[in-house]
Amino acid sequence: MAKPKKKQNNPVPGLMLYAKVPGLTSFSSLWSIKHSIGTEKVGHTGTLDSFAEGLLVVLSGPLTHLVPHITGFRKTYLAAVCFGIGTDTLDPGGRINGNGPAVEREALENVLPKFTGALLQVPPVYSAVHVDGKRASDSARDGNLVALEPRQVFIYSNRILDFRPADENDPCSYALLEITCSKGTYIRALARDIAEELGTVSHLSALRRTQVGPFKLEDAACYGRLKEFTIDNAIANDRFFADLRDNPSAPGTEKKRTRDSEETVREIRSHLQKFSPELAFTCGLKVDILKPECERAYLNGRPLHGGMFRRVPRPESMSECEWKCDRDVAVFYDDSSFAGMIELGEFRLSYGFVVPKRPAMKIFSWEQIAAGDFPAEWRETGCALSVGTFDGFHLGHKALVDSISESTGLVKGLVTFNKSYSSYSDPSGGNVYSLPQKISAAESMGLDFAVVIDFSPDFVRMDGQLFMSVLVEKCGMRFIAEGRDFRCGYKGSMDMDAIEKFAAEKNVVVKKLGDVLCGGERISSSRIKMAVQSGDFSLAREMLGKDFAYDCSTLVFEKKSAGVFAANVSGGGQILPKDGSYTVTLVWKDGTKADAICRIFFDGDGSRCLEFNLHDGMMDSMTQVPSVAWFR
Repeated sequence: MAKPKKKQNNPVPGLMLYAKVPGLTSFSSLWSIKHSIGTEKVGHTGTLDSFAEGLLVVLSGPLTHLVPHITGFRKTYLAAVCFGIGTDTLDPGGRINGNGPAVEREALENVLPKFTGALLQVPPVYSAVHVDGKRASDSARDGNLVALEPRQVFIYSNRILDFRPADENDPCSYALLEITCSKGTYIRALARDIAEELGTVSHLSALRRTQVGPFKLEDAACYGRLKEFTIDNAIANDRFFADLRDNPSAPGTEKKRTRDSEETVREIRSHLQKFSPELAFTCGLKVDILKPECERAYLNGRPLHGGMFRRVPRPESMSECEWKCDRDVAVFYDDSSFAGMIELGEFRLSYGFVVPKRPAMKIFSWEQIAAGDFPAEWRETGCALSVGTFDGFHLGHKALVDSISESTGLVKGLVTFNKSYSSYSDPSGGNVYSLPQKISAAESMGLDFAVVIDFSPDFVRMDGQLFMSVLVEKCGMRFIAEGRDFRCGYKGSMDMDAIEKFAAEKNVVVKKLGDVLCGGERISSSRIKMAVQSGDFSLAREMLGKDFAYDCSTLVFEKKSAGVFAANVSGGGQILPKDGSYTVTLVWKDGTKADAICRIFFDGDGSRCLEFNLHDGMMDSMTQVPSVAWFR
């Protein structure tokens, strides 16, 4: 089982989509996230009832302050409605308080149009709505009579996906509805009101939230744990919660919290997204870049003015959000890290909240380490390390970094190489990641430093024992995480058995990890290279945890025609797929995006060439080089 991370005082701000299972409250469902990413500071943008399942949009660290800024999204649900039995809570866990006739599909189809558009809705008595400073549900459970005022909601769409009429085995009828609605809509109350219009009673047998604004359930962590949402499974869900209501201590009805499997922990961690300008645009926010010379004034709370910021235009490839915020602006530092929120007032700018700039990850060369040029306070504190090429920073590598992060009270870093050893022996082979991409990936995972070694023929002759001794003596290594097949030293002479023996003598903790699998086979950089080179980007995506990205930042582009740009690439850098045409998304440093067709070919002088044909000629000139090309 995977151990939970030590709770962080300074968790990296992030956004995660998470699939809640029925039987737990939204608050309890956050337990897995808190323990997987190592923070108590987690919030979500909309509660789901205990019996319900589906999408939670979760924010961590300083981003929890963002919750009120993005809670206005419209939401989409699948609702299984049982017509013929009413409950006091309007859901399967309530007490039966009424019976009525089943309904016919045609009758239901006829009344649904009445329940679209702007409606006045009375919230359920058993809800979190406050009356006289107390939750309505708490007052109702105390036996008090609760009267709630109607509130306006908006139903954008309401349609039948499936229907089951009553029969001799079940006097109730069931409808599977898809509903898109505004914030604050109670689907339980909507089902109640539809039934009342049809002259009967109802309750929800099951409920699944499938979308919150731009975010979709199928992109969420742990989505695979949910069963297919059908009327049959909804009836089973109804019976389960009815049994739990009637006999809370019955065998099989307990919902004990257990530690998540290592696979689940990895899945949760891999779904934590860094809050970027692109993600801010997706959330309907305006985006500003804080000018570097104004950082000190901003961080010290000095009065704001427009000259401190540079507005980033929404990329033309992104359509306007229906849920856009006119006053809220997401602010980013020049390195695209999140800096907080400001608000556009009628006459002035005001602070929302400020996120301090995270110190940049320190980079050392091997020569600096050998010469003792490593912070003395870090050496005295001790370091947690992992050694490897980390080419591609795939899910196996991320598991190693997660293990480093579990170490408590230690400075955390990587010892890596400027490129893989194979690229020295085979210059045409290339690497999955460029060195800047590798460093950026490590930094985004919260590491404090990296040691970058020139993996030259001279270095590989170093004795493994000497290599490890330098890490202990010069860096204060106290913890090392490696795969079970890791080797180091000349011709790989020092294997994990030898490393564990050495570590025991030096009082170093060793964490030995098993293989991380994809399709039943071990994930490795060589597998990713083969997948990319053959054009199998879906397999590469599974192993990397995201799309393969080609680093364009060092290329020199030449305009060939309107919307068509080309650059030559040399061997020994990043890998590329075989010659042909591919769909890519170009991303610039400020978050601007453009879809393009990438053609890869050998030009007349024998050099390999990348040619980008931007869709619809959306850019006639590339005044700035794109940072990356994502291959889809």
